[in-house]
Amino acid sequence: MINAVLVDLPEHNARVRRIKSVFNEACWALDVEPEFLDVTSYDSRAGQVEVVPTVYVYDDADPYENPIAEHRGAFTGEQITALLERGLALV
Repeated sequence: MINAVLVDLPEHNARVRRIKSVFNEACWALDVEPEFLDVTSYDSRAGQVEVVPTVYVYDDADPYENPIAEHRGAFTGEQITALLERGLALV
């Protein structure tokens, strides 16, 4: 399996809520549990972010190593679904 992590700004406006909803729906459709971090988090995966939002896909065996796939910037549900499918194919 894979870990899917969305790193974004702290939730303070409608744009962030919409992005989280799209990410959540794409994850659940593929039976992948979504994880959310914001750029102010002390989690090491949030420290790598240069563009928000960023989605990282990790192998469950190494959830804090290098991501096996990532997407930087705005996204659609179809783009995230394709990213997750690519991650699932790699593990």
